[in-house]
Amino acid sequence: MDQPFVSRTLVVGEQEVVCQFQRPVPRDHDYRCDYQIAFPSRKRAFHGFGIDEVQALLHAMQNAHADILVSDECQNQGLMWLDMRELGLPLAGGLSTEDFLKSLRNSR
Repeated sequence: MDQPFVSRTLVVGEQEVVCQFQRPVPRDHDYRCDYQIAFPSRKRAFHGFGIDEVQALLHAMQNAHADILVSDECQNQGLMWLDMRELGLPLAGGLSTEDFLKSLRNSR
C-alpha cells in the first residue's frame, strides 16, 4: 500500500492494529478511497465510494470501522483507542459501537 493519507492506530493488549486510508481518487463518475487494516496476524483491505473525495473517505472510514468492530480483536480481545472501546471512527446511519458488540454477544 502507498503512503497513507491518514491513519489511526489502535491497541489490543501490547500489539497495534493500524488502519490506513489512502487519498480518494477519481473513478468513472465518482471517487474511491482504499483502506487497509493491519491486524497482528493478518491484513484486511477494502474501499469506500462517494460522489466526492469527502464522501469516499467517510464511506471508507465507516466500512473500516465495521470491519474492526466485527473482528476477533475487538469482540474478544479488548481492542482500544486512547484507552476507550469507542474507536473514534464514524459508522453508517444510526449505528453505534454497542450495536455491533450487542449483536455479536447475542448470537453466541
